[in-house]
Amino acid sequence: MNSQQYFKYIEKEVKKIYDLANEARAKGYDPSDKVEIPLAMSMAEKVVGLISTIYPQMEGSGIAKRILDLEKEHGKLDTTVVFKIAEEVAKQKFCKFKNLLEAMDAGIRVGFAYATLGVVSSPIEGYTGIEIGKTREGKDYIIANFSGPIRSAGTTASCVVLILIDFLREMFGYAKYDPTEEEVKRYVTELTDFHDRITNLQYMPTEAEIIFLAKNLPIQISGDKSERLEVSNYKNLERVGTNYLRSGVCLIFGEGLAQKAAKGYRLLSMAKKNGIISTGFDFLPEYLELHEKREKGKTDDSPTYIKDLVAGRPVFGHPKMSGGFRFRYGRGRVSGFSAVSLHPATMAITDGFIAIGTQLKIEKPTKGCVVTACDSIDGPIVKLYNGSVRKINTKEEGKKIYPDVEEIIYLGDVLFPFSDVANRNAQLIPPGYVEEWWNLELKKKNGWCEDFYDVDLEEAVNFSKNYNVPLHPRFIFYWTQINVEDFLELVGWLGHSKINGKIILPFNKKEQEKFAKAKRALELIGIEHEVTIENVVLTPENSRVLLLNLGIKLEDIGDGLREVLKLGDFEKDKSVLEIVNTLSEYIIRDKAGSFIGSRMGRPEKAKLRKLTGSPNVLFPVGNEGGRLRSVQAACQIGRVRSSFPIFYCDKCDKETIYPACEDCRSKCKK
Repeated sequence: MNSQQYFKYIEKEVKKIYDLANEARAKGYDPSDKVEIPLAMSMAEKVVGLISTIYPQMEGSGIAKRILDLEKEHGKLDTTVVFKIAEEVAKQKFCKFKNLLEAMDAGIRVGFAYATLGVVSSPIEGYTGIEIGKTREGKDYIIANFSGPIRSAGTTASCVVLILIDFLREMFGYAKYDPTEEEVKRYVTELTDFHDRITNLQYMPTEAEIIFLAKNLPIQISGDKSERLEVSNYKNLERVGTNYLRSGVCLIFGEGLAQKAAKGYRLLSMAKKNGIISTGFDFLPEYLELHEKREKGKTDDSPTYIKDLVAGRPVFGHPKMSGGFRFRYGRGRVSGFSAVSLHPATMAITDGFIAIGTQLKIEKPTKGCVVTACDSIDGPIVKLYNGSVRKINTKEEGKKIYPDVEEIIYLGDVLFPFSDVANRNAQLIPPGYVEEWWNLELKKKNGWCEDFYDVDLEEAVNFSKNYNVPLHPRFIFYWTQINVEDFLELVGWLGHSKINGKIILPFNKKEQEKFAKAKRALELIGIEHEVTIENVVLTPENSRVLLLNLGIKLEDIGDGLREVLKLGDFEKDKSVLEIVNTLSEYIIRDKAGSFIGSRMGRPEKAKLRKLTGSPNVLFPVGNEGGRLRSVQAACQIGRVRSSFPIFYCDKCDKETIYPACEDCRSKCKK
C-alpha cells in the first residue's frame, strides 16, 4: 500500500464511521441530529468549518475553494490571502448576511481564522464582534471587541486582525476612531492595572508607547469585562462600556499591537505590494522609532524567561552562558511549529524534568516551545564525581550514569526549525559546526558520503585531504569555550604527558592543584577522558583526534610531547580557534556556535482536572450516581437531576427532553 492508497483508505473508513454516526444521530436521542464535527481535507476547509459554527450559510458556499485559489496566486499563509478572502466574504460574494455589519464580521472571522491556521478558538471566542460607535462629529466608526481567548491566536495574528478590521473599515467608508484625552488615559491605566494586579503581560509598553498608539488608533479596541477589579482611574467614560478590567483589550493592545508592530507593519507592507489598500496603520513606522528608543535605553537586558522566573521552575541554562543548549538548525520527524527537538539522553540526564511535551521558555528566538525527541543530534557531555568526562549517547546510558554526575558541562543540542526564526522576524543565530553543514561543504566540492553522521577518523581525514573540506564535526572540540591562557595551560600539561598508544596525563594528589586550570580546559573543550588514581587518560582515538587538532601525528612523537609543543610559537593576540587553525593541517570550525538559555514553562498547569469525589469514569453523572458518580448507581435510583433542553411535540401535544418524540418519533420543536 503506497501513501496515496493509505490516505484514500483512511478517508473511506472515516466516511463509513461518519455515516454510521449520522444514522444514529438521526434517531433523535441526541441534542443534535447530525455529527457536529465537520471533516476537513485542507486548511481552507478547517477555516470554513470553524466559522460555519457561527454562520452556517458558509458551508458549501465556495469559500474554501477560493482560499485555495488565492494560495496558488499569492502563496500559502500569505497575509494577502487574509485580506482578500475577508474582503470577498464581507462583500457577500459567497453567501448573504443580514446587514453590512454582519458581513464585515464574517469576513473578519474568516480572515482571522486563516491567519491562525483554523485550529484555535480565537476567531470565534477571542474576537467577539464589531459595533458602530459615534465620533464627536457624529460619524460612524468601528468598535472591535475582544476577550481573553484572544491569547490563543498568538501575538502576531492578534496584531494582524487589528489591521484587517481597519482594512474593512476603510473599504466600507467608516470614519476613524477619535479618542478623547480621557479614553487615551484609560488605556494607560487599564494596561498598567492589568499588568500589576492581574497577570504579567509578555510585553508591557511604556506610557509614551500606549499614549502614542491610543491617539492614532483608527478603530476602538474594546471588550466585555473579564475581571472582578475595576480600573483605578478614568471610570464612567461615555464610549467605554465598563469600569472593570478587560483582559481582551489588554492582551491585544500590549502583547499584540505594541509588541508585534514591526512584524505587523512588515506583513501589511508585503500585502500592499499585492494591491491591498490600507492606510489606517501607516503611523506604525513612527511608533517603531519610539519603540527602538526604549530598547536602546534599556538598563536591564535580561531575557524575559529569566525575569519572569518563579520558585520551583528548573533553569536549564542562563542567558548567553556556555553549557546551555547548543543551537542547531533543522527538523526532525516530530518537530515543527514551535516544537524543538532534544536528544533523549538530555532528557535522562536532567532527571526526567524534560520529557516529550515539556514546555520550555527560551532566551531566543521565540518565547516558548514544546519538546520532542531526536537521537541523531548531539547529546550531553557530563563530568562525574571522580573527575572523568563522558559524552552520553543513549537515554539508557543517561539514566544509568545520572547518580554519578557532578556537573553537566554541555546540555546537548536543541534542534530548531529555521521557519520559526524567520516567522518571528528574529535575527539569525550562528549555529555550531554540525554534520549537515559538513556534508553540504563536501557536496559543494563534488564529494559524496553515504552516511555523513557515521564517519570514522580515517574517512574524515581522507575527505579533508582529498576535498579540502573542514575536519568532520565529530572530530573537533569546543575550542571557543576556553581562553588563550587556559589553552596554554592545557598545552603545558600535554608537554608533561606520556604517550603509550594514548595520552596519559599526570594528575596525582600533588599535581592536581598545579594542573587544575589545564584539567578544566580539557573538560570545557568537551573531550572524553577517565581519571585514575594518578593520571588522566584519553582513549587511543581521542588522543589521536586531539593531536590531529593540534597539528601533531602520533608517529612523529617519541615518549612525550615536550619537544613537539613549543609554547613560544603561539601568537597570544589570536583566539584559541585561530591558534588551533594555524597549528592544524586541516580546517577546524567552531563547534560551539551559540548556546541558548532556557527554563521549564508551566509544569503545574498539566495537573489533573478533578471532579468532586474524584470519579474515575468516562461519563460521570450527578449526586444520584453516589460517591463515584456512577451511571449504574443512578440507574438503580431511576432518575438524574440535571439541565436538559425542552422540546415540544405538536402531534402528541406534550413536552420532552428529546429532539424526537418518544411516542410518535416525529421531530419536536425546541
